[in-house]
Amino acid sequence: MAHYFTDQSEVEDRPFEIHFDLMDRSFSLHSNLGVFSKDKLDEGTRLLLENVLKEQEPPKNCLDLGCGIGVVSIVLKSFWDTKMTLIDVNDRALSLAKENMGSHHFEGEFFLKDRVDTGEYACIVCNPPIRIGKKPMYALLDSALSHLEQGGHLWIVIRKSHGAQSAIKHFEEQGCEVEKVDSKKGYWVLKITPGV
Repeated sequence: MAHYFTDQSEVEDRPFEIHFDLMDRSFSLHSNLGVFSKDKLDEGTRLLLENVLKEQEPPKNCLDLGCGIGVVSIVLKSFWDTKMTLIDVNDRALSLAKENMGSHHFEGEFFLKDRVDTGEYACIVCNPPIRIGKKPMYALLDSALSHLEQGGHLWIVIRKSHGAQSAIKHFEEQGCEVEKVDSKKGYWVLKITPGV
């Protein structure tokens, strides 16, 4: 069975809009079938964004890894003057992210990829695609770690029941500092800083 973290160009085209409020601001985005959390802001992403905005100093640049329709980038750009890069493997999601960034008058760089292989970032934000399996998920996140600039942070959200504790162990074994910043409704927000 195909999941959203794959090419979805063959899925029926049925565009619509989603609306949500976050940190006293209202957002409207274009969405469609075949993308992650197509009809709402999922609770994990909401918790992740609230904590990133509260805890992270606005960086000069930020990578939205597994960007989907662009929720993370649009929310962060609404609060920060930062250069955004958006990566997703799902062509439909990336097209929607471009459309949504444009309709909010935000600029960004967009890449159709399944890993991070270029650039250096002060901040990387990701709600990782758990359903692809642990090994490919860790490969994706490890590729992100290798493209953090010194002092940069990787922010992720993961359910405790989907392996949050094993994720902490994975990153600590690589010499990273891992901080559990928040938890709510079974979601853990982790701030990961590579060792020097």
